[in-house]
This record gives sequence, C-alpha cells and structure tokens, in this order.
Amino acid sequence: MIIYNTSYILHSTVENDFCKWMKDQFIPLVKETGTFTQNYFCKVMVQQEDGSQTYSLQLFFKNKAQLDKYREDFEPRCKAIFVAKFQTNIMTFSSTMFEHGVIH
Repeated sequence: MIIYNTSYILHSTVENDFCKWMKDQFIPLVKETGTFTQNYFCKVMVQQEDGSQTYSLQLFFKNKAQLDKYREDFEPRCKAIFVAKFQTNIMTFSSTMFEHGVIH
C-alpha cells in the first residue's frame, strides 16, 4: 500500500472555509479520479506557534502505477483548482510513504 500525504498549513481565519470546501468540493473531486482505495482527512493535533493549523489529506493507493496515474493525469488539475480557491493563503507539501504493515 502506498500513502500519498499532502499537508496543508493555514491560518485559523480560513480554517472553517477550508474544511468545508475540502469536504464538500475538493475531496469529492479527487475521488472522481478512481485511482485510490481510501482517504483520510485529518487535523494535526499540534498548533503552530504563530496560531496556524495543519491538516493532512492521505490517499491510499494499491500500487505505484495507480499513484503515478493520479500524479500524472489528475493531480495538476486538482492542484490548479485548489490554488484558484486559496491562492497563497495555504502552504502545502506532499510526501509519499510505503506501508510496512501493522505491528501489534
């Protein structure tokens, strides 16, 4: 399983608008790609010193081919829509992780 995580750092003044838009608009748009099996949208539990909040959107892919398809065929359009909505009000960065399994 491959997890593609995008973190969003935003000022608390746009937090409500951001969360509503992510849940109502952006995540449904990303789901339309049909490339991943599940997703999580989470709030990071640590507030930054400047009062900003961090959120995480995790997309779970069965294999690298599905991730590559998402990144090449769909991500540029999804990012453009995101930037059009929030411009420079939210900083983002992404990382790719490989699941090694659950340890009990």
